[in-house]
Amino acid sequence: MDIAKERDEAFIDYVKTGNFKKFNRYCKKYGVPMPKNQRVKAAGIYKAIQYCTNIPQDIKNKAMIKCLELGFSPLIKPFEKEGE
Repeated sequence: MDIAKERDEAFIDYVKTGNFKKFNRYCKKYGVPMPKNQRVKAAGIYKAIQYCTNIPQDIKNKAMIKCLELGFSPLIKPFEKEGE
């Protein structure tokens, strides 16, 4: 399976279920380091989703709301448009 497709599936699963299990397996498989703090980890996933081209907009919208609810900006500064 394509690494980006696996990542997107793990991201979507996390947004839908709130369970890190599939995402943790993905990270372990590819050696992706993740923070131990669960809030920071979740916010990182929610932020990254905004820049994945193959994730449906409804999932991106849910991720954005969840990120804001955690108290984080849903966008990653270098990728934000000027004036945001």
